[in-house]
Amino acid sequence: MTRPFRHREFSLVPCMATVVLLLAGRFSFADPAKIEFNRDIRPILSENCYRCHGPDTRNRQGKLRLDVESSAKGEAESGKTAVVPGKSAESELSVRILSDDPDLKMPPADSGKSLSSEQRELLKRWIDEGAAWQGHWSFLPIKRPPLPAAIDASRVKNPIDLFVLDALAKHGLSPSKEADRVTLIRRLYFDLVGLPPKFEEVDAFVKSTDPRAYENLVDRLLESPHYGERMAILWLDLVRYADTVGYHGDQEISVSPYRDYVIKSFNENKRFDRFTTEQLAGDLLVEPTIEQRIASGYNRLGMMSAEGGIQDKEYRAKYAAERVRNLSGTWLGLTMGCSECHDHKFDPVTMKDFYGMEAFFADIDEKGYYGGANATGEWGPKISVPTYDQQVELSSLDASIAAVRQKINTPTPLLEKAQAEWESVARGTAEWTPLKPTLVQSKDGTTLKVLEDASILASGNAPATDTYTVTTSISVSGITAIRLEVLPDESLPQKGPGRAGNGNFVLTEFSVNYRREPQGKAQPLVLDQPSATIEQSILADGSPGGGWKIADAIDGDAKGAKWGWAILPEVGVAQHAVFETLIDLTGTKEGTLTFTLAQNTESAQHTIGRFRLSATTSHRPVRAFGAEVPAAIRPILALSADKRSEEQKKQIAAHYRSIAPSLAIERTKLAALETKRSALAKEFRTTLVTVSIPPRPIRVLPRGNWMDDSGAIVDPSIPTALPQLPIKDRRLTRLDLAKWMT
Repeated sequence: MTRPFRHREFSLVPCMATVVLLLAGRFSFADPAKIEFNRDIRPILSENCYRCHGPDTRNRQGKLRLDVESSAKGEAESGKTAVVPGKSAESELSVRILSDDPDLKMPPADSGKSLSSEQRELLKRWIDEGAAWQGHWSFLPIKRPPLPAAIDASRVKNPIDLFVLDALAKHGLSPSKEADRVTLIRRLYFDLVGLPPKFEEVDAFVKSTDPRAYENLVDRLLESPHYGERMAILWLDLVRYADTVGYHGDQEISVSPYRDYVIKSFNENKRFDRFTTEQLAGDLLVEPTIEQRIASGYNRLGMMSAEGGIQDKEYRAKYAAERVRNLSGTWLGLTMGCSECHDHKFDPVTMKDFYGMEAFFADIDEKGYYGGANATGEWGPKISVPTYDQQVELSSLDASIAAVRQKINTPTPLLEKAQAEWESVARGTAEWTPLKPTLVQSKDGTTLKVLEDASILASGNAPATDTYTVTTSISVSGITAIRLEVLPDESLPQKGPGRAGNGNFVLTEFSVNYRREPQGKAQPLVLDQPSATIEQSILADGSPGGGWKIADAIDGDAKGAKWGWAILPEVGVAQHAVFETLIDLTGTKEGTLTFTLAQNTESAQHTIGRFRLSATTSHRPVRAFGAEVPAAIRPILALSADKRSEEQKKQIAAHYRSIAPSLAIERTKLAALETKRSALAKEFRTTLVTVSIPPRPIRVLPRGNWMDDSGAIVDPSIPTALPQLPIKDRRLTRLDLAKWMT
């Protein structure tokens, strides 16, 4: 006999009483003397009449359906009525089944079906008694049956026992004796935690004299974390949980947090309506928690494919149809799968019902083909799920990061003063004196012309490589930096400043020699701290960074063709580079400067089209305008402080703090903390989740053919044979579906 379990809303423990009922035979609590449609009439009609007058549209005759009350009791194609309640003589059904005329008699002789005299009389009697109709048996409201009389009250522990004893008596059976304690504890353990008890636990239970030993053991096992694991097995099987995708390569996926969610839900005795809602529509709840988003992974548990040859549209149709099958079987106890291709032959489910259910899930962000190769691959939307210990460590790191950022972002008078000094340098406010060329030469035949503004314009022959040499007087005393401007010109491709077809150039080496006297010894002027408006570039062929930056122009490799300074994609506008001198160069009227501009890149004709040289005596540091300043900050830098908006002030202050020498220690700390946080985050498990997007249109697919778009578009809808939602003014959602089911 069964013993009372403590009530669990979620309990899926196999009930032995149910097994006994199934073995004892089919029960009906209706009055056997009264005709019942589902018990007595529907089986006759289904077996003998539905082939021609049932749900199959292809075989239906006379537009008459005897499985639908409105059709059976309405006017048929012939103008007659099959069933007239209370009047069998006027009912065509009664007339036909009682007729001896072979042209009228039903079922017809060629159908291979026939009715017994008892069946004909039962149908006639049913009509005369009013032809009471019942809906599909599985959709009828559940009614509490009357309790059988107690046969042996001493054996009755709960109402289920009454039915068990009654069924046994009707079959001439007597109850088995009560199980011994060893058997009981083993049953409990296997039922509730799925594991056998230890010897010590069995021994203690057998020897216990506590009258509530059994009930206490039930309570203890229900509190065990293994209870949730045992119960989760049943649910995970229902919802087709797996750690691989199923199709083709059967690659691994990461969804184990969903498994843990199910276990936790059982252990916490979560309400079934919440359990349902979180899985079907956790992502649609207001500000969903991490747990609710994990639960929404139910919608992503179906099979997926990363096979390169599949059709994306076909597999999206497969995923959607499988989702309806699983939902209907798991929650509704109804197999809707047949209706993917045709109206159901037995259950009142149409193709429109099937695709109406599918439309509830049309908002799920998913693809047919996925590129994932393993658990960390791309299988659609996912989130990171830290363990408790990882979350504690993460919170600690986040607090430390926030504290360091707060220190970096807090303005101080010293920072403001340092920023003003940095802006002055970064703005390139040094005064420059153009150096008038006295001699210009091209190694490979380019024509170089000195213009009135002291700039030099290249024209004529455009060799693959070239080296320009420019001599000027040292007209400035105390030179601290040299500036090289590259200038646009209408005569150049894309206005230059380079002679390449895309307006670019590559300066592979820039060097300077000086003579204090015309006949004096030429000495190299060491250049240092290079800066430029364009610090790093790319070539037209997409060559990556790592080269093409200003430092490459003074690396001492004049013949090297691999790297140099270039300005693509910022062509057609003036750019400049600044080089500090290692010494202050004192000039004389007779002294000269000789500049060498080597352009020996492997990319042909990447030579400078127009340029100008200048010198300054400003105090170091001397930098090019906006050097090492992000493009977004340069326009702000060009504005005076009083003309900047509040947002611009915040932007440039934030940038300065990212480079301020006084905050170097804090930035180092921040980088270390962020690196540690990033490493920790890589250890987090991930899990697939549902993300809602604007729903795609769902069509009824003729015979389930994913290529056939001729079917009608359907909105989310409840199967017509079931109670409907009262919502009419908007599209139904997965959240509505979850609430309807519970």
